[in-house]
Amino acid sequence: MGDSEANRGVTDLGIGGSSRKCEGEASCSVGIAENSPDMLKNTPLNIRRLADEIEQCEGRQKYLAQTRSPSDGVDVRWYFCKVPLAENELAASVPRTEIVGKGDYFRFGTRDSLAIEASFLQREEELLSSWWEQYAECSEGPSGQPSSSTKSDLLPKSPTLESAQSTELYTIEEERVGVPVKGGLYEVDLVKRHCFPVYWNGENRRVLRGHWFACKGGLDWLPLREDVAEQLEFAYHSQVWHRRTFQPSGLFAARVDLQGSTLGLHVLFTGEDDTWEAWLNVDASGFSSIMSLGGNGIKLRRGYAPSQSPKPTQDELRQQQEVEMDDYCSEVPVRHLVFMVHGIGQRLENSNFVDDVGNFRHITASLAEQHLTSYQRGTQRVLFIPCQWRRGLKLSSETAVERITLDGVRGLRVMLSATVHDVLYYMSPIYCQDIIDSVSNELNRLYLKFLKRNPGYDGKVSLYGHSLGSVLSYDILCHQHNLSSPFPMDCMYKEHTRNENSSSNINKQSSECNSASNPDDRNFVVKNETKCMIQIQMNLLRDMLTHKSGCMNEPTSMKSVVPVGNSKKIAEEVSESDKDKTIRSLKEEIDLLKGRVTELESECGGKVHLQYKQETKEEITTMTNQPENLPLGRNDMPLSYTPYVKYTKLEFKVDTFFAVGSPLGVFLSLRNIRIGIGNGQDYWEEENISEEMPACRQMFNIFHPFDPVAYRIEPLICKEYISKRPVIIPYHRGGKRLHIGLQEFAEDIASRSQVIKDQLHSVRVKVLTLCQSRSKDGLDEALENAQEKEEKSYGSIMMERLTGSKDGRIDHMLQDKTFQHQYISAIGSHTNYWRDYDTALYILKHLYREIPEEPNSAEDYEEALNDIGFSSSALQNA
Repeated sequence: MGDSEANRGVTDLGIGGSSRKCEGEASCSVGIAENSPDMLKNTPLNIRRLADEIEQCEGRQKYLAQTRSPSDGVDVRWYFCKVPLAENELAASVPRTEIVGKGDYFRFGTRDSLAIEASFLQREEELLSSWWEQYAECSEGPSGQPSSSTKSDLLPKSPTLESAQSTELYTIEEERVGVPVKGGLYEVDLVKRHCFPVYWNGENRRVLRGHWFACKGGLDWLPLREDVAEQLEFAYHSQVWHRRTFQPSGLFAARVDLQGSTLGLHVLFTGEDDTWEAWLNVDASGFSSIMSLGGNGIKLRRGYAPSQSPKPTQDELRQQQEVEMDDYCSEVPVRHLVFMVHGIGQRLENSNFVDDVGNFRHITASLAEQHLTSYQRGTQRVLFIPCQWRRGLKLSSETAVERITLDGVRGLRVMLSATVHDVLYYMSPIYCQDIIDSVSNELNRLYLKFLKRNPGYDGKVSLYGHSLGSVLSYDILCHQHNLSSPFPMDCMYKEHTRNENSSSNINKQSSECNSASNPDDRNFVVKNETKCMIQIQMNLLRDMLTHKSGCMNEPTSMKSVVPVGNSKKIAEEVSESDKDKTIRSLKEEIDLLKGRVTELESECGGKVHLQYKQETKEEITTMTNQPENLPLGRNDMPLSYTPYVKYTKLEFKVDTFFAVGSPLGVFLSLRNIRIGIGNGQDYWEEENISEEMPACRQMFNIFHPFDPVAYRIEPLICKEYISKRPVIIPYHRGGKRLHIGLQEFAEDIASRSQVIKDQLHSVRVKVLTLCQSRSKDGLDEALENAQEKEEKSYGSIMMERLTGSKDGRIDHMLQDKTFQHQYISAIGSHTNYWRDYDTALYILKHLYREIPEEPNSAEDYEEALNDIGFSSSALQNA
C-alpha cells in the first residue's frame, strides 16, 4: 500500500478528518481537527463520538427499519473468517455459498462493529464500488470458469520484475493502518475487506458485513454474502411484498430472483404494509443444495438477532467470550505494555510463538475475571505483544550447517539445529552482534508502532523473557548506559571500561588525521602524519599527567601511552617513587612535542625523506595495536583482537523484567559476573569478579523445579541467599499442594529451631561479655560489635534494589504436581510456561499490585467509570 493509501487508512478509523459528506449529501460532523493524534486513540470517548456520527449521518438512514415487522431490525454486525485467506486470494471469493457456514465466522464485538460501521458509512460509495470490482473478478463466466483476472491471481507467478514489485508492495503493506479492533491487536482494511495483525506478520482474514441474516437450523441467525444482501436490500426498499402473486407452490407471495452461485436461487416475500416475512428458496434443479425437504425455505431477517438456542454450543460460548473480551478491551485503556521475548525453538515448523502468546493472553483474561475486582479491571488493561526476533534473522552459517548435517536420525538433528544451535550462535563472537541487534530493533519497532496508535502513552513497559530470550533481554538491559562492551564471555570487561574514553579519543584523532591528508602531495602526507602522531602523543601524555596528578602513591601502567621519542627515559622515571619528577618529565615532553609541531607547521614544501615516513607509520601502528585500546565503530577496522558488542538504546524504560525458565544464572556464572553496582569486591572475596546491574525497576526469576534449563539467580546477588529456599508461587485455585505444604512445615520447624539456638547462643555471648568486661567501655564495645554484625550486607542491599522492597525475593518456584515423576515433569516443564495458570496469575497479580481493590471514595469510582465506560444513553444508542 502506498503512502496515499496508508494515509487514507488512517482516515478509515472513522475518527480522523474534518467534516465530510456521506453519500454526497449530508456531512458527518467531527469535532477535532484532521491528523490530530488524539483521534487515533481507540478510546471509549472516540467510540461514543462514532456512535453520534452514525446517528447524524444520512447514509445511516437508509439502513434503519422502515416497517414494524418482527423481521426488521437495525443492527449491522461485522464478522471475520476463522480460516485465513490464501496468498493473492480476493476477499470476495469467499464464502462459496450464499449463507455463511455455521462456525466459519466470528462476530466482532459490539463496539468494534460500531467503529467499523462508522468508517464504512463515511466512504460507503467508494467501498461498495471496490467490493463489486472484486466480486466481478471472482464471478464465474458463461462457461462456469473463473474470469481470467482471478485465475491469473491464483496461479504462482514467475520470478520477474513484476513479482519483485509485488513483494515490495507486500512489505509496505504491513505498515498500513486501518480500523483498530480486538483491543488494538488487529486492524480492518475496509478497501480489501481484510483483518490483519498489527504487531506481527500474519495472514489476512476475510471481513464480512452482516446486514441480512438467515435462520439456518431453526436456531442460529447466520449472515448472508454481501452480493445477496445487496439484492435483498433493493427489494426491501421497493417493498416487493405489495406485488404478491400466486406461486406454483400455491403460496401468495412476491418472487425475487437472485444472482448467485446457486442456480434457481430466489426469495419469496409475503406480508402486509407494516409486516413482512421472507424465505430463501431454490428451484427443483438446486433443491438439495440449500433447502431441507420438509420446509418452505430458509427464513430471513433484516438486522442481527442473537442465537435462540437454550443450550449454546462450545463454539457459541467461545464466540460470546470473544465478544465480551473485545468489548472490555474497547472500554479500558492500555496502561501496561508487556513485550514477550521468546527463546530457542522458533525455527521449528510446529512452533508458533504468536499462538503461545495468544494462549497466555486468554489465560490471563480468564484469571483476571476470577481474581481481580471490577475496579482493578476497569482501571487498566495489560497488552501482551510477542517479540519475534528469530523469525526474520538469517545467519550466514545456517546453510553450511545444513550441508554438513548427517542423515542418521535426521529428525533429531534438525530439531537440535533449530533449538540448541541458537545458544551456540549467541555464544559465538561472530553472530552475537546480529542476535542482539535483532532483539533490540524488534523491541523498538514494536514500541514505536504502539506509540503511533496510542500517542502520548505514559504507562509502564515490562519485559517477559523465556529461556534464551531472558538472557538476551538481560544483556540488553545491562548495557543501556554503556552501549559498548566486550563480547559477553570475554574476561577483559574491566580493562575495556577503564580505557574507553582515552582509546576513543585516539581513534577519533587518527581518523581525522588520515582524512586530512592529501594523496597528491607526498611530502605533505609525511609531514601531516608526523604531526598527527605528535598530537596523539601529546594527548596521551596529558591523560597520563592527569591520571598521575589524581593518584596518591600508586604506580600507573604505561603500556599503551609511552611516547615514541623518549620511551626509555619516561619508563625509568615512572619506576621511581618520586611523583614530582615524573610529572615534571611529562611536562617537558609535552613542551618538546609542541615545539616540533610548530616546526612542522612552519615548513612550507620542505623535503622529508620517505624513510622517516615509513618509520612514523610503524611507530603509529605499534602504538595503536596495544591490547588496551578500543576499536572504532562497527564499520571501522578494529584495533585489537578482542570482539566487542554494540548495544542499541531502547526507546522505553523497563519497569519489571520477568525471567521465565531462564538459564541466566549459568550464563553469568560462566562469565564470572555477579549482579551489583561494582562495589562488591570485598563482599564476594573472589578474584576477577565483574558486576553489572540491569536497567529495570524490578526483576523476577520464575522457574519450575524440574525444568532442566532453568537456574537460580539469587546466589549471584547475595551470598546469604544460597541456603534459602525459593519463594513458592501460590496455586491458582488457592493454597498449596499437599506435599509442598508438608515440606514447608518441616523446613519451618527446622528453621525456627535454628533461630532459637542462635538466639540462645547470642544471649550466652552477651552474658559472658558482660561478666568479663571490667568497665562500661568494654560493654559498649561489645554492643557495638554486635550491632555491626546485624547491619545489612552488600548483597542484601542489592536484593532490595532489584526487588524494590526490604524483604523482596527474586527466585520464585512453581509447585510440581503431587503424583508426577520428576523426569516425566522435566519433559514438558520448559515449554509449559505459556499455558501455566500459576505463572499467569502470579504475573497478573504483580502487574496490578499498585491498583487498590476498591476505590478510595464513591467519587473516584464514578469518575473511573466515566473515563472508561459508556453512559446509559450511549449504550442504548449502540
